[in-house]
Amino acid sequence: MKKQDGYSLIEIMIALLLGLIILAATLTIYITTIRGSSDLVKSARLNHDLDSSLALMINDIRRAGYWGGAIVGSDSRANPFTQAATDLQFPLTDCVLYTYDADADGTVDTDEYYGFRLSGGNIQMRSSNIDCAANGWNTLNISEGTEQIEVTLLTFTKAFKCLRKRIAVADLSYDSTCNVVATDSNLVTNDRAIETRTLFINLEGRVKIDPVVIRKAVDQVKIRNDRIFTQP
Repeated sequence: MKKQDGYSLIEIMIALLLGLIILAATLTIYITTIRGSSDLVKSARLNHDLDSSLALMINDIRRAGYWGGAIVGSDSRANPFTQAATDLQFPLTDCVLYTYDADADGTVDTDEYYGFRLSGGNIQMRSSNIDCAANGWNTLNISEGTEQIEVTLLTFTKAFKCLRKRIAVADLSYDSTCNVVATDSNLVTNDRAIETRTLFINLEGRVKIDPVVIRKAVDQVKIRNDRIFTQP
């Protein structure tokens, strides 16, 4: 009868080692695939949430200064939504305030004060006459669950220009040299001016549970309603 030999201890150890290597490689590939898929989902959600927030801000800010009383024969300089207390304002770099005639009744109502700010990692919107530092702002729920989005940066940068009509001289041509209407030395008393406004929005955010998943978004909004006034 032929003698049957079993595996030696060394052969068993080599086989176990090879098995562990293959198992480790399989687990590594699986974990990498799962992690990549998870990062992709998080990134897609972050992109969607920031893009939605940016679109909301752009679409609403674009309406700043709208006046339902701007009918034929009306004086646009009397627009109550472009006066000192209701005009587009930037008290802070991460806060913008404005008004518009939502119900088109021609008057500034208490619920027609709007704005956006960054607070505690969230974008907030105002719905009453409060300032940037006051309470009462409504938080926009960017996302829910454990993958909540944290906004790390929100800035508003204005690019204003104005056309002036010089009344004190015979030449009533328009001038496009002034940039900051309120303090521009080129404007003198009784100058008629039209201020055009463009706003640049810079937005950055990340996934709270995975800070390496980040997103940056930059866009601009052209305010449809120009501010028309006579320099005091």
